[in-house]
Amino acid sequence: MKKKKRISKPKKVILAFSLSLFVIFSVFTISLIGKIDFAKDIRLFEANRAGNVTKFYYDRDLSDNVYTPVEFAELKPFGDSKVWYSYEEIGQPIKDAFISVEDRIFFEHKGVDVKRTLYAAVNLLTKKRERFGASTITQQVIKNISGDNEGTLSRKFAEILRAFHIEKRYSKEELFEVYLNIVPMGEGICGVGLASEHYFGKTPDELTAEEAATLVGITNAPSRYSPSVNYDLCLKKRNSVLYAMLDNGCIDEAEYKRAVSSYLTVKENRKEGGIYSWFVETVCDDIIEEFCKVYDVKSDAAWRMLTNGGYSVYTTVDPKIQKILEDRFYDTDLFPEAVKVGLNYSMVVTDSNTGELRGIVGGVGKKTANRVLNFATAPQTPGSLLKPLALYAPLINSGKITWSTVFDDVPVEFLKDGSGNFVPYPKNYPNVYDGLTTVSDALRLSKNTVAVRLYKMSDKNKIFRLLKYDFGFDTMIESEKTKDGGKITDIATAPLALGQLSYGVSLRRLTEAYTVFSREGEFQGGRSYLFVLDGKGNTVIDNSSAENRRIFSRECARIMNQLLSGVVESGTAKAIRLKEIFDTAGKTGTSGNDKDRLFVGYTPYYTAGIWCGYSKNEMSVGNQSISHLEIWDSVMREIHSLTVDANDERSFSTDGLKYLPYCKDSGGIYTKKCSLDPRGERKAYGYFASGIRTHLLCERHVECMYDSVCGAVAVRGCPHEYLEKISLLDISDRSFPCEVIITDAEYVWRKVSDSTPLADSYDVPYFIYELESGEYVGRSKGKKQYNSSCYLHSD
Repeated sequence: MKKKKRISKPKKVILAFSLSLFVIFSVFTISLIGKIDFAKDIRLFEANRAGNVTKFYYDRDLSDNVYTPVEFAELKPFGDSKVWYSYEEIGQPIKDAFISVEDRIFFEHKGVDVKRTLYAAVNLLTKKRERFGASTITQQVIKNISGDNEGTLSRKFAEILRAFHIEKRYSKEELFEVYLNIVPMGEGICGVGLASEHYFGKTPDELTAEEAATLVGITNAPSRYSPSVNYDLCLKKRNSVLYAMLDNGCIDEAEYKRAVSSYLTVKENRKEGGIYSWFVETVCDDIIEEFCKVYDVKSDAAWRMLTNGGYSVYTTVDPKIQKILEDRFYDTDLFPEAVKVGLNYSMVVTDSNTGELRGIVGGVGKKTANRVLNFATAPQTPGSLLKPLALYAPLINSGKITWSTVFDDVPVEFLKDGSGNFVPYPKNYPNVYDGLTTVSDALRLSKNTVAVRLYKMSDKNKIFRLLKYDFGFDTMIESEKTKDGGKITDIATAPLALGQLSYGVSLRRLTEAYTVFSREGEFQGGRSYLFVLDGKGNTVIDNSSAENRRIFSRECARIMNQLLSGVVESGTAKAIRLKEIFDTAGKTGTSGNDKDRLFVGYTPYYTAGIWCGYSKNEMSVGNQSISHLEIWDSVMREIHSLTVDANDERSFSTDGLKYLPYCKDSGGIYTKKCSLDPRGERKAYGYFASGIRTHLLCERHVECMYDSVCGAVAVRGCPHEYLEKISLLDISDRSFPCEVIITDAEYVWRKVSDSTPLADSYDVPYFIYELESGEYVGRSKGKKQYNSSCYLHSD
C-alpha cells in the first residue's frame, strides 16, 4: 500500500497564499474591469507611435477672414536627428540589453509575468527585498503612454488588465518598437534613437554591447546614472547590465570581458539640442494641459504624445512681435543687472481686440534649454495690478462708486508692534497720506488705503470668484492648511485689496485679464493656438472659438480705460512715452518689500505686461540702470511702429459717457465755496455713465474769514480791511492714536468756539443733477449753520 505523499508546510503556505492572491485578484478584476477605458489605451498607443515631427504654424496676415498658414517651428530635439526608428532599424544589442534587464520572457508571456508578479506580491508582505520589480515591457508601455504610476494596488491591478488587453491588439514587435522610442533616457531625451545620437553620435543599429548597456542603465534613474552627472555610477551600472546580458545568453564570456574592460566613452562634442522659443514652449504647455484633460493622461505622457504625434499646431504668434521680444531680451548688454546680480525680466504681448497671445519671453539672455522656468508663466505677486480688476471696475460696474467718489487717504486702522507702539495700516507706496482723494486720483497714484476701503465695501467672496474663475487665476486658494497646522487663504484684505496673493498669479494671466477693458467689458481668456490637427488632418483640439463672457458693462470698461490712462498720463507710470503717439492706459504693481515690479499697459492694438525681480525672489529690486517701464515703453513703441498701419487711428471710445466737472474734495457739484480753497483750483473733470444721478452740492468746503496779515484764520478783533474769505475742509472723523502726517491737514477746518461767530449761515441746497442734459432739474430745501470761529491748523 502506497503512502500518501504529504505536502510540506512551506508548500502549504505558498499554496494558501497563491489561492488567496487568486481570490483577491478575481475580486479586483471584477470591480475594476468596468472602470477601465481600454479604448483610451489604444488611442494613446496610436498617438505615441505616429513617429512624425509636430510642426507649428502662424497666419501670415493675421487675417480675420482667410487663414494663410506658414510653418515656423518643429519639435526636433536635436536639429535634423531622426526622432523615430522602426523595430527593424534598431540594432540587436540594445534590444538584448533591455530584454535581459527588464523582461526576459517578453516574447513568451501575454503581457504579464505571472511568476514575478507573485514573487513581488510576497515580497510586498515579507519585505525581504527593498525593491522587487515585476513590470513587463508591456506594462511599462502602458505606464509611459498614460503617465499612470501611482503606487497603489488598484492601479497595479488595472495595469495588469490593460497589459493583457493591449497584447491582444498588437504584436510583440509593435509593442517593443513603441517602448524603445518613448523610454526616458535622461537629459530630456526619450527613445533609444535620440539617445544613441546624443551620447555616442551613432544610430541605434550601430551600437556596441557596452554602448547599449550604458543606455539601458541610464533608464533606471536618468538623473542618477547619466554619464554627465555621475561617471562612476554610470560605469558600474553599465557593467551590471552587461552581466545580465551574459547571464541571459545574449553575449558570451569573451565579449562580456571585452565590454566590461572597455572605457566608457561618451561623445565629447554632443549635438546641441533644438532649443524651442519661449512662444513654442508656451504653446506646448497649453496643449499638454489640454491633452491631459482630453486623453486623461499625466503631463509627461502628454509631452511624449506631442513630440511623437506628428501634429500640426496653428498658433496665434505674430513673428514680428516675437522677434522684437527675443532680440531685446536676448541682448544681455541691455540688462547689466541680469548678468551681475541676477535681476530678471519677462514680458507678454497679447492682442487687445482678441486676447490672443502674440509674443512672450520668459527671461533675460538667450534661451539655452527646453522646458525651463518661464518667469512670464510662473506665479508672481501682482501687488496693485490686482486693484482695477478686483476693486475699481466691479464697484464702478455696480454703481457703488464713480470717477469722483471721495475717500480719505488716511490709515484704515492702527496695529501694535512688538513694543506696543501703534503702526498705521496700510501704508502707501511711497509712504505718503494725502487725505481727501477721489477714485480717479486713488487709482492714478495707487493708494493702498483707498483700496482697503474699497475692499470693505465689496463682497470678498465675489471678488475671489471673479478672479479665480472668470479671469482664470487658478493659483489663488480659498483655504489651505500649512505644515505647522495654520491656514492660508486669498479671501482676505492683503491678497484681495493689496494684491499680496499667497502663491501669486502669472504675468501672462494678468496681461490677458487686462484685455477685458480694451474689449469693452468682454473676456474670453487668452489663447496661444487655434487648432491642433493629427497626422491625418483630423482636428484633435479646436480652440478657435472660445466663449465671450461679459464681465463688466461697456460703460464701465470705457470709464476704466480713461481712469487707467490717467496712470500713464500723470500717475505711477508717467514715464511711458508711448502715450504721445497712441492712446495708452495701464497699471503698475509692486509686491511687499519691493521684490516684484510689474506693469500691464495697453493701447487699442496691444496689451503687454512686464515683470522684473530676482530668480528666487530673494532680494528687493531697488535701483537699476534700466527700469521695467523703460523696457516696456521701448519694446511697445517698436512693436507699434512695425505692425500698426499709419492710417489706423483707433482710440479708447467714450461714446455714451458724460464728461462733467466736480469738486476734488467732495466729489459733489462744484460751487463758489470750492473756488475759495487756498490751494487753488479744486475743479476737475471726469467721465460718468449716462442717466440720472443724485448729487449733493459740495458740503466739504467751509467758508471762513482769513487774516492776510497774520496768515491765519481770523478771530474776534481782526481788522476788517485785512480779511478775505477762504474755504477750508470740513473733516470731522479723523482721530488717530499716534502722529500721522497728512498733506491736506493744514487746510482742515477746526471748530473753536460757538460764541465767536465769524462765518455766515449758508444755504446748502440738494440738487438732482441730470447727467444727460447737464442741467439741474430740482432742489430740496435745507440749511446748515457754520456759526463758529476756526483757525488754520498745521501738523
